[in-house]
Amino acid sequence: MEQTEFKSKLDNREFWGDNSKEMWDAAHKWQEQANEEDNLIKWSWDCGLKLDYDGDVCRISSRFYPPHKSSSEYGKYHGTITVMIGDAVEDIHEHEIEADTLDELQKIAEDYVSKILDKMHNAIRAVF
Repeated sequence: MEQTEFKSKLDNREFWGDNSKEMWDAAHKWQEQANEEDNLIKWSWDCGLKLDYDGDVCRISSRFYPPHKSSSEYGKYHGTITVMIGDAVEDIHEHEIEADTLDELQKIAEDYVSKILDKMHNAIRAVF
């Protein structure tokens, strides 16, 4: 099915009760074309040809090294929590963490990320 025919049928409710392979093939072709640009937000089809336009705008990434991955004198957990917007090469925030135990590392990291999330929520609310 050509894209013009697919769009016309969709616009005119002609897919009512249809669940054909031809319809889904045309829908996925439209999705591929709509998502050709490498955007953070992507189009996708859900059951019954419901459309989603979803994506992740912000990402938190962390890497922590246990004591055995450091020199024998250092002997601590250490790593960095990084906040990134989209696929940006440049990070918008970095925070280094050290801890003596795994439990301490977990608590420090989770508490810090919780504060970051609160700040992000408040900033986004202020924009809207």
